[in-house]
Formats: sequence, C-alpha cells, structure tokens
Amino acid sequence: MNQTLGPQAHEYDVAIAGANLGGLVAGAILAKQGKRVIVVDAAPRVGGTAAAAPHDGYWIDGANREGSDIADLQFGWRYGQLACEEADVEVPLRLAGPMLRIHQLPGASGHADARSNIGNWGAGGFLKMATDVFGCPPDLVRELTGLIGKWAKSTAAEREVAGPILVKEWLDENVAQAELRGAVLTMLTVIYSEFPERASLGRLMEFFAPRPDLPKTQPAYADHPEVGGMAGLMKPWADAIESRGGLIWLDHKPIEVTFDGNRATGLVVLGNNNIVTEIRAAATVVAFPIWQSLRLLPSALVPEKTQTMARQLEDEQADGVALQFGLKGIPIVRETGLPEEFDGWNRVLVGPGKFYSGGWYLPSLVSQRSAPEGKHLLHLFIARWQKADERRPFAEGRERLERVREYLAHFYNGFENQVEWSQYQLVERPACLAWKWSGLPRHGVTLDSLSALFLAGSTIESDAGSIDVGADAGMRAARAVLETLNRS
Repeated sequence: MNQTLGPQAHEYDVAIAGANLGGLVAGAILAKQGKRVIVVDAAPRVGGTAAAAPHDGYWIDGANREGSDIADLQFGWRYGQLACEEADVEVPLRLAGPMLRIHQLPGASGHADARSNIGNWGAGGFLKMATDVFGCPPDLVRELTGLIGKWAKSTAAEREVAGPILVKEWLDENVAQAELRGAVLTMLTVIYSEFPERASLGRLMEFFAPRPDLPKTQPAYADHPEVGGMAGLMKPWADAIESRGGLIWLDHKPIEVTFDGNRATGLVVLGNNNIVTEIRAAATVVAFPIWQSLRLLPSALVPEKTQTMARQLEDEQADGVALQFGLKGIPIVRETGLPEEFDGWNRVLVGPGKFYSGGWYLPSLVSQRSAPEGKHLLHLFIARWQKADERRPFAEGRERLERVREYLAHFYNGFENQVEWSQYQLVERPACLAWKWSGLPRHGVTLDSLSALFLAGSTIESDAGSIDVGADAGMRAARAVLETLNRS
C-alpha cells in the first residue's frame, strides 16, 4: 500500500483523498466497475482515525494519529450491508447480543451503592430501562412510551421542521412533569453522550423512526482473521481495491484539489521530504469531514452557504480520551464470580444527576486478533463534546478515566492483578459522530457550483449511525461518480 508512482502512473479515472471507510468503500465499488482508482492518505494505515493499529501483539482502535474522520469503536451495520453487496466485498463480522450495560455510580468516592443494568438499544430496550436507569417514575412510563411512539411515527416533513428545535426546549414547553423531562434527557445522555441539551428534536425523532426500505441494522463488530479491532472492518475494502488494480498510497498527504475552471481535475499530494506529486483524474472524491474537505478547495469556488455550513458543523465535535488495558486473562465479574462474557458497550453514569462518564468494552471478546491468545484487551473511553474554540485539558479527561478505573477494580474481582500494562490515549477531534445530533443541515455528495468533485466524508446528510455513515457516503459518492463518468 506504499507503492511509488512511476513516471506514467499519474493519470487515473478517480482520485480519492482519504483512506477512511468512505474513501475505501467508494474505491472498491469504482474499481469493481473497472475504473482506475488511486486512494491517497497521510495516515500510515488504511481506515483513518477509526482503524486499529498493532501494539505489542494487541490492536488498539482509534490509533491512526494522522488519520481523519471518526473513531467510534462499534457500529450498527445497515448501509454497510448495501455497500458490501454493491462492491462485492465480504467483511467478517461478529453480530452482537445485548448491546448495552449501564453502570450507575454514586457521586462521591466509593462504590457500595453502584449498580448495573443490562438492556438493548432501541425503543423497546429503552422503555425497559425507563425506571431503573433513566429515573422515570413508574406512573409516568406510559407518558414516556407515548413520547417515543410519537417520535417513531414522525414523518420526514415533521422531522425536518423539528431539526432546529433543541430537545430540552421542546420538553420545557410541552412536558409538564420534571421527572419525565429528566428521564428523557438521561435517555439522551445514554444515546448521545455528554450534553443532551444540545441535541436536536428532529434528530432524536430520526433515531427512533423505522426504515423498512433498508436492511435491518446489524449491531456488529469486525472480526477479521488477520487484523484486530476496527482494522478488520477496513482491510477487506482495501484488499478489494488493490486486487482490482487500484492503488492505495499512504504516508502521502492530499493538500489541494486541482481545477480547470469549476471542474475538479485531480489532487496535489505531499510526500516524504515534502516532495510534490500531481495526480490527474477524471473525477475526484474527498472523503474527509466537510470543513477539512473545503481546505483542499479554492474558497472562491465554494458557495458562502457551504462555507457557513462547514464552520457550523466544525463547531459540533468531540475528542476522545481513553485508557487501554492489556490483561493477563478474562476479568471476573465480582457479583457472579464468573468470567466476563458481555460483548456490548458499558456506559457509566455518575451521581444523582447521572453525568455521562464514558464506558468500556472488551474488543478481545469479539475480535479474534485484538489480543494475543489467552490475553484480553479492555478499552475504556470517554468522548468529550466541545465547540471548535474549546480546549479541554487532558488532565480533566484523565481524572474521569481514573474514576472509572476505580470502579473497574470494584466491578471485576482482582482486576488490577490482571493488568499487565495500561496506557492513556487521546484521539483528537473529530473522534465521534457528534454532529449527528445537531439540528444543523448537512451536505450531499456533490456541490452545485463544482463538477467532477464528490464528497464521501461522515458529515453527509444521512440517517446512518457511527461508522455506517462512511459506508453510506462512499456508496453514494461512487454512484454519483459512475453517473458522471458514464455521461462523459
């Protein structure tokens, strides 16, 4: 994947900036259709920020420092199923069982009053947790059921109107009972994360609305026989591109999209020693978030409306602080005395206000290559929502991680004796699909003012969840590219 371009190898049908999921999906589909494809990225491995990287026999997710796009660690695979079919790519997956376990910790130090509940994602699963987890009084569960049912039955037009409305503002105006308002916001904390008051009512309605026209979402994990963690989601697409004659050029940074008038003509790429290579292409795909994509374009060619959208979306970001643990063996759940077998995501809420404090999962329970044989990997992660001009110190995240680490030693019997190594991790913004919950409108895969340019980043307008949005973006961008090239 680090081949050198020869003197005659600078012209392609399609040049793709970004070897994250969107770029890889687009490349695999286009290569299947016989197009000459090159994918270029500054990261040393495919997959952008989402991909895992090897570390002393383990595979650590979110490990491409120079990668772009989101680094969420688990995914609902719906558009991905369609993309696999369209690209003729098989991704080894392990489907998940119960997806969610919520731990409620007391606000002060100590864990005597801590408790945990296992549930499922979705309306039915949330309603089962309404009282014990979200704090909804039993006599108001019927009203909560009605709210969720109303959102689930909403039309596309209703969701569009509700897009700019904040959930908290709507609750304050439409729900009289403070306990019910609090339960909805706690539910949003579990779904969305740190600041439920920033979430859009329209996006919440979209979350619950069914899509019978699409495959059923598969809660899944990558389980590749050769690479661990999220690298297993990325490798099949990269393999498909290269097996079909495409080129993936890593450790090379796309710095500019070139134009002839308003028509994109390729990429300018910066390599080692700042050596410049110009790649000419009939179509150019940029698979970065919109604000990063626009930095590659001449501002005079981009409508002010698009530039404003990009600035607003850039303001809806999250970084991620993590603590990785290499374990000698599977941890033992103190309450049951049995080895941990829960393969879902553990979310942590702290104090009477149920403040979000991240969570953990064990990649080694679902990915056969995440840890050396007989050992295990535990990934403790906190997403920190912040505006573009906010700077939250690492020490603040570390303190929250250590609070949960104390709880791990309580929840798992002899946990610290199992730890062979531990390491902090910081995944810079954007680490998560934070803008999914904003009421801001997003963009499509093309810009009206430009031709032969296509956008396949995770900021597209889509109802897809984390990671799966890359599959949707890549698939839609590839279709648009093919339509354009076939007209030429």
